[in-house]
Amino acid sequence: MFCFYVSNWLILVQLVISWDLSSYDVEKNLYVSSIAVYRTRAFLALPRSVCHNNETGPTLVETLWTGDIFHSSSNLLSGRRQKVQVHQNWNDCEHIQDAISLDIEIKRHRLWILDRGNTLCHPKIISFNLLYNIISDVSELANISGEHLNVITIDPEIGKHGYRAYIARTGNNEILVLSLNKLIWWKLKLSEPSNPLKTIKADFLAISKTSPQLFLTSKDDDELFALDIKNIRNSENQVALETTVVPYNVTSVGRKLGLSSGLETDLKSGLIYFMTRDYAIVRWVIGSPLEAEFHNVLMQSYDKLPYVSQLFTDPQKSIWALVNKDNPEECSTRSTSNESESALGSRVVRILRYSKFRNEIEREE
Repeated sequence: MFCFYVSNWLILVQLVISWDLSSYDVEKNLYVSSIAVYRTRAFLALPRSVCHNNETGPTLVETLWTGDIFHSSSNLLSGRRQKVQVHQNWNDCEHIQDAISLDIEIKRHRLWILDRGNTLCHPKIISFNLLYNIISDVSELANISGEHLNVITIDPEIGKHGYRAYIARTGNNEILVLSLNKLIWWKLKLSEPSNPLKTIKADFLAISKTSPQLFLTSKDDDELFALDIKNIRNSENQVALETTVVPYNVTSVGRKLGLSSGLETDLKSGLIYFMTRDYAIVRWVIGSPLEAEFHNVLMQSYDKLPYVSQLFTDPQKSIWALVNKDNPEECSTRSTSNESESALGSRVVRILRYSKFRNEIEREE
């Protein structure tokens, strides 16, 4: 562990990772919507409803993650971890159908999977126990359309009644709140007091690491909203499941520098997002005006960042980008038979590195 932090502090070279998942019979530039890292284990969501990903292929795979060193293996899900792989048969509604987003509940060592479902199976939320390598809980999202489900985010702070998760997008002007302890969920009906008619779409969510705020934004709009989650953390669990709708006010923070994807926060009150038009990852200091002079460009490159589906924090608190060849709308029109298409050299790129000894985050050079 000591050696890792020394190298993390001193080496200024860009750290990138490629994957060889040919053993899963998937194309080289397959769309990966989400990644979740637990210790030395990395889980990847390969949504079957996006970018020609194969319905008969896996929708959730595991690989190895060790920070500065990446290992790829053709036998990643053998033996004790194989249960994740085999619990994915298409049109078997007890199985994972269409994994779209992943997150880790650190305290209870659980991987949470947001499954869009399909025309036969309802969407659902699945909990996978990372100590015993078994699926431990399933909560079906009855009466929820899976078409636009995009993200699940675990709140790292525990409230009076346990941990919460937030799920989007279930519809305009709403998100779901899930009690991880009780496995019950309810809707928050969102409105902006200064403009109650404003449409709020939550395609990306990020919880501040320094204040009780949930940030949300849309891939189709440049407005950023914030939601005070202090009361949600401490409120009692609702009891009527999908019939419970709780009105909740959000605050319009302002307009981002452009349309974006991915959303993440850091330990120094930064909010980070990827500008899709400019192939740039930028950082804004939470609490300052949402204007260009209060942004820093962390990285900009079409070759390295053609599209970022997720920004995420690793166990060492560094910030990474999950990179894809195309955004979901464009890749749906791309031919799957283009054998000459070059593979992405970097599927994961470190953007900010964290030094535990100095308690600082630093941009990759």
